[in-house]
Amino acid sequence: MFRTALLAFALIGTTLPVVAQDAPDFSGTYLGSGEGDLTLELNHIENDAYGISIETVVPMENDMPGCGGGIEGEVLLSETGGNFFVENEMYDPESDSPLDRHRYCEIGITFNEDGTVNLEERDGCLYYHGASCGFSGNLVHANAAG
Repeated sequence: MFRTALLAFALIGTTLPVVAQDAPDFSGTYLGSGEGDLTLELNHIENDAYGISIETVVPMENDMPGCGGGIEGEVLLSETGGNFFVENEMYDPESDSPLDRHRYCEIGITFNEDGTVNLEERDGCLYYHGASCGFSGNLVHANAAG
């Protein structure tokens, strides 16, 4: 009888739902560099949705022109990252201009095990910054940057 009760309890225990772990909160400011000095702002909205803002700046130096730009919107993020897409307002598939040729600006976001974030500009973002800078680079949370 004791064995039957123990077996029944074990079977019930294996059919109970698994309690989900809280998803990490990536909110905050991240700073770094790559194709310019980069700032990434993430603000948790709900579930896996975040408000996102990315800025890049290359200062003017020795009569060389600087560069800057920014982009913002919403992105869905998992524990490993996500892909941020913004539709280009000037999209024209028949254009010869690199500013208009891509339908979306796409930026890959990867959260690394060491706590850093990697941004990879993939396509169509030239409209949002100048030719001498970009949104690719490595960043660290501002609280960890020291």
